[in-house]
Amino acid sequence: MRLGDVCTKISSGATPKGGKEAYKPFGIPLIRSQNVLDWSFTGNGLAFIDEVQAAALANVEVEPHDILLNITGDSVARACMVPGWCTPARVNQHVFIVRPGSDLDPTFLLCFLQSSKPLLLKLASSGATRNALTKGMIEDLEVELPDIETQRAIASLIGQIQQKIILNQQINDYLAA
Repeated sequence: MRLGDVCTKISSGATPKGGKEAYKPFGIPLIRSQNVLDWSFTGNGLAFIDEVQAAALANVEVEPHDILLNITGDSVARACMVPGWCTPARVNQHVFIVRPGSDLDPTFLLCFLQSSKPLLLKLASSGATRNALTKGMIEDLEVELPDIETQRAIASLIGQIQQKIILNQQINDYLAA
């Protein structure tokens, strides 16, 4: 099944008029590629825009459980789930919002994109001077989709593993300090 057939949104954003100089010290988060890591999101370097700028980018509003996918540059194919504390937010043109439909568990989708990273990197480097993924490339990805209960069981296991990784990182940070 095509990923585009089981997602309700696959779309990149834009940078507000004026670029970096238009960012605000606080306001509505603008997610950039530097915020999207493999499996995790970082608030380090998060940019902010005001209500007027956000309204102009209303078509790329991020919702809880959306998957973010970097589509250009050296960080191409990194993917994570947007954390709830960061919504509502917008994305810039280097990040796709991949929103799963009702038959697709968000964590299962993230797992699928992470396991497809070698293919995504190959697609991104084909024929371009700069690594880039297109909307069509992502929409046309073939995904084997088990029933939703199986997806949720897989997602639960992945979630437990991710929590253990986070806990181990916190322990390591504590021990290093």
